[in-house]
Amino acid sequence: MAQLHRNEGQIELNCEAEKFFDIWAHKMYLISNMSPDKIQKSVLNEGEWDKVGAVITGSYVINETGERATLKARIDEIDEKNMTVKYSYHDGFIMVSYYKSFTATMQATPKSGNKGCTVKWCFEYEKMNDDAPNANIYLEFMLSMANDMDAHLCRI
Repeated sequence: MAQLHRNEGQIELNCEAEKFFDIWAHKMYLISNMSPDKIQKSVLNEGEWDKVGAVITGSYVINETGERATLKARIDEIDEKNMTVKYSYHDGFIMVSYYKSFTATMQATPKSGNKGCTVKWCFEYEKMNDDAPNANIYLEFMLSMANDMDAHLCRI
């Protein structure tokens, strides 16, 4: 029987939760401008950038490991009220190499007094085999990218 694994982490940011959420829910094409050393480009393959069902291919670089690859993601859910976006990943290096299934959920929560926000990422995945890595490196990658995005969003 397949075992579903879960990794989650969060980070405190200075930007407004609404701005951070808006990028992930509606304007993913801007991420390569905010974190160019990690995301080289994002391409819309199907649908519309800001709609459930959109399929987006991203080229990424994880500098710590040297992993350079692409990954195709579909927006499965956008919850405007709770500032949550859920993605499922298809095609691309990690799906061919390590995982049978992989989903990510991002939630941005305003801090008290609307001074910054907490961003939480949660990954749920099924490994192809016992040798496949846990998703810790991808979680750290997303949290690091959130820092890059925070710096950019606080400047504008």
